[in-house]
Amino acid sequence: MPTRTATPHDAAALAAMLCDFNREFEAAVDDLAVVEARLSRLLARRDFFAVLVGAPAIGFATVALRATAYGDGDVAALEDLYVKPSERGRGAGSALMTALGAQARARGIAAAEVFVDEPDADALRFYQRHGFVHRDPATGDRAFYLHHDLDGGPRLPHPERQFSDAAS
Repeated sequence: MPTRTATPHDAAALAAMLCDFNREFEAAVDDLAVVEARLSRLLARRDFFAVLVGAPAIGFATVALRATAYGDGDVAALEDLYVKPSERGRGAGSALMTALGAQARARGIAAAEVFVDEPDADALRFYQRHGFVHRDPATGDRAFYLHHDLDGGPRLPHPERQFSDAAS
């Protein structure tokens, strides 16, 4: 299944899928025009990228990069991974993960993170199948994601909404 890195010219298609994704999981989402403008700006930056799958696109993954004191490469936070409901179960999610791995190696990314709620067994299995672990590799301790809203504004999407079944 074909994949490609999104450009600012893909912001409209990506925004439409991101809004569909949020509506599917009954999560709040900004107006389509706001999301499109935001994605257009983000896709022009070095510390954010998206991968599209299918032609025309039937799914996407968005990744935010951050520096780390533990290595020279960035850490990639997989923010969203979504495949349109009618296209699930045909390998699009796995194609996105393969493309993300290739992007990570090409960009010298040191590590990748994804946030999934413990009860979301399908998402946990999907990400584990693609090399993610929910334990610290050095100690074997369970790893947790903690969130704190600092500005009192709209909450960021919940991990269970982000990854529940959307990648299958």
